[in-house]
Amino acid sequence: MRALALVVALLGAAPAPAQEPVEWLPGSNATAEPVRETVFGGQVMVYRAGPPRSQETPVVLVHGLGPNGARDWSSLIPVLAVRYPVYALDLPGFGQSDKGNHLYSPDNLARVIEEVIGSRIGAPFTLVGHSMGGVVSLDYTARYPQRVTRLVLVDAAGVLQRSVYADFLARANAQRALGESQWLDTVLRAIQLRTERVVLPTDLVLGIPAMRQRFLRGDPSTIAAFALIERDFSAALRAIRAPTLLIWGTGDSVAPLRTGQALASAIPGARLAVLEGAGHTPQQEAPERFNSLLLGELDGGQAAAPPYALPRTRPQGERVGRCAPGAQEFRGDYARLELENCSGALVSDARVGVLRAANAAVRVVNSHILDGVEASASRLELTGGSVGGDIVLDASRLDAAGVRFEPGGASLVRTRGAAPIMLRFSVSEVARPGEAPRYLHTIYQLAPGAALAR
Repeated sequence: MRALALVVALLGAAPAPAQEPVEWLPGSNATAEPVRETVFGGQVMVYRAGPPRSQETPVVLVHGLGPNGARDWSSLIPVLAVRYPVYALDLPGFGQSDKGNHLYSPDNLARVIEEVIGSRIGAPFTLVGHSMGGVVSLDYTARYPQRVTRLVLVDAAGVLQRSVYADFLARANAQRALGESQWLDTVLRAIQLRTERVVLPTDLVLGIPAMRQRFLRGDPSTIAAFALIERDFSAALRAIRAPTLLIWGTGDSVAPLRTGQALASAIPGARLAVLEGAGHTPQQEAPERFNSLLLGELDGGQAAAPPYALPRTRPQGERVGRCAPGAQEFRGDYARLELENCSGALVSDARVGVLRAANAAVRVVNSHILDGVEASASRLELTGGSVGGDIVLDASRLDAAGVRFEPGGASLVRTRGAAPIMLRFSVSEVARPGEAPRYLHTIYQLAPGAALAR
């Protein structure tokens, strides 16, 4: 049963509350107003700043997980408000908005935004989402494309398939003392609950209040994190048509840069701007650089970054790339890549005919492999770009995120040898001429000699 049937009944209309000045936004002409919403049957706090009358396109800000809510934008709103009408809100379950044991899923939160802000503005607006708010903004843009004239995603969390994301978070947790522990602890707890304790169907756990209370303690942050890591955005990403900029911190220990690369590859025409040294909250850690980047985007230019995805054309020439000491990074065009005994090869912004790997660990980023992959005793991590032709694996692992597969035969992946094969896919797709796309956001373990059909 879907959670939508379990939300509380609509409350009767109440007199419009007075708008109050916002003490944490001095000099921004900012007001706060509690607004009734019908998705969860509570109130959300809506903030409005900037000129009372303006011809500029409004900007809507959607915050991430955590108790601060819209306060996460406190360094940005005064800068935007000099020129733009700015709207932000404390999402239900966060900040000064009502909280409860509700299904705080990306789609439900997107519906709240439409009800309390989208319909209020009326005209198309720029939508900016951070972390969890980035995922909610993705959902909103896919659902209400007529509303969004420009989309900006900042270190959007989740998106990768659950187990892939869990591995990243576990490594980050082990490697450093986490300054961003509140977000990370919540998501790790949600993943742990999902993988160790929750054996019931996800829809059942999320959709029934008693189940949310039992397994997720009825906590808004844990519910939101659980719902976020369960969502598959494979189709939604590829449906977005608004000009899209992704802003990412290179030091993000909550949402890896790989997520941004996968999103930028899957969203048509998307651009990726990377802030060196910034972590998960670049709007707070590097406000001058972040604000300058965003203002340039709002001015209508695309100087922040060119389109991210590498055009898919055949490689020129007969160059063959091989691993050698000091030569484990490959860019440009290659007829073949023969990567043997490579401990950490990187293939980036490359067009490749055939990729062969043996006893290697290979990362392929924003690249196109046109004529197939063969790997033995290797680990392949593919992010963005595409793979054409046959994929044949022997005692190897494949982890693909935001990849377009165009298989040449009846199978997507074939195995050989005596060892099982692990395949992990995040927001990827399989495309064949004349056929509807097939989306991949799951894990497969193939027995020796088995194949994964296209």
